[in-house]
Amino acid sequence: MWQAVRRNKPVDYVITTLSFVAYATPVYFLGLVLVLVFTQTLRWFPSQAPQGDTLAQVFADPVALVLPVVTGAASMIAVFSRYMRAATLENLDEDYVRTARAGGSRPRAILWRHVFRNSLTPVVAMLGYYVPVLFGGALVVEQLFNYPGMGLLFWSAAQSSDYPVLLGCVLVISVATVVGTLLADIVQRIVDPRVKAGRS
Repeated sequence: MWQAVRRNKPVDYVITTLSFVAYATPVYFLGLVLVLVFTQTLRWFPSQAPQGDTLAQVFADPVALVLPVVTGAASMIAVFSRYMRAATLENLDEDYVRTARAGGSRPRAILWRHVFRNSLTPVVAMLGYYVPVLFGGALVVEQLFNYPGMGLLFWSAAQSSDYPVLLGCVLVISVATVVGTLLADIVQRIVDPRVKAGRS
């Protein structure tokens, strides 16, 4: 949104360039660069993610989560920022924005009360499809930071032909896909009341 309000200005070009670079950079390369800079050179973060089977063990060392989270989220943030910018630009040209400006509403109020909510619709719709990625699509990040996640579990089970574990992982990812899509539809209707539930 900040980019859309300042479109075609230097800050917009800079953030757009960074978004494209983050989206185009392979996950393994970004992770290796982060490890090299922040672990080997600056020594700010550990090179391994938290080791544990429970949430308490994982969150016991939140500093160790920084590099894996940044590595896995960089490309997603780049994608969502592009969608949000495009949706905001589209809504800024709508008639209701011109009407609100003509009525004397403050620009900040127009942006947050009207444009922000209407621009969230495509982003919320995409969020549901990214839920399965959080469960089974982070194999590279888990391998790089030695994190015992589902992606690494699935890969290890495939190598050892452990079919019950493979079926369990597929089941969890399938359920996550259905639940993520359902939640996206529900939140989309909350965000945009114009989206009506279908009737048979």
